[in-house]
Amino acid sequence: MFDVDRTILDTDKMSSLRNEAILKILNTTDFEKVKSTKDSYRSTLKNERDYVPEDYIKLLCENFNFKDSRLLLKTYYGEEFKYVYEDSIFPDVKDIFSQLKDKFRLGVFSEGTNKYQTHKFRSMNLNEYFDKDLIFILDAKDNKEAVNKIPKGAIVVDDKERICEFLTEHRIKAIWLNKKDGRVSPNFQTIHNLVELPDYLQDGTL
Repeated sequence: MFDVDRTILDTDKMSSLRNEAILKILNTTDFEKVKSTKDSYRSTLKNERDYVPEDYIKLLCENFNFKDSRLLLKTYYGEEFKYVYEDSIFPDVKDIFSQLKDKFRLGVFSEGTNKYQTHKFRSMNLNEYFDKDLIFILDAKDNKEAVNKIPKGAIVVDDKERICEFLTEHRIKAIWLNKKDGRVSPNFQTIHNLVELPDYLQDGTL
């Protein structure tokens, strides 16, 4: 079971593509103002998973004196902007999933506001790789409700160390995808690139 953001999806690239679209709609080149608006909004959030596009767009409209919030929201939910997600999938993901799907049931274990995360997942157009019964998009992954949803024997791949710690404490096998530095956890398997995963699984290391 895979996390979405920064595991399957290059979230930084997604944001960059969306910012390009937003700048065109706003008819401005003032990227720094757009960035500072998003940073200002993010500073109000307790956790990244609390991100609500509608709230950010509302603030963006206020800062740019832009009246049509629905037009800006299309960069999140509009059919014509689905490329923002599909084009932001990490390059090796489809090849890795192709290697794994005949040997494992693949699923998603993601957290965030349901409307946004669900749309994000569907827009990536990766349904062919996943078992529809193993798609879990939750408000939060570090609580009892989330733990109870994970099937027995599942392996969860996540880029967040705190989530891997939580899952391990609840006797769920976790793999930390640490792309930030060379650290390795003593408590659970650590990989630094998703391309390492098939070999670990094949060798029985996990």
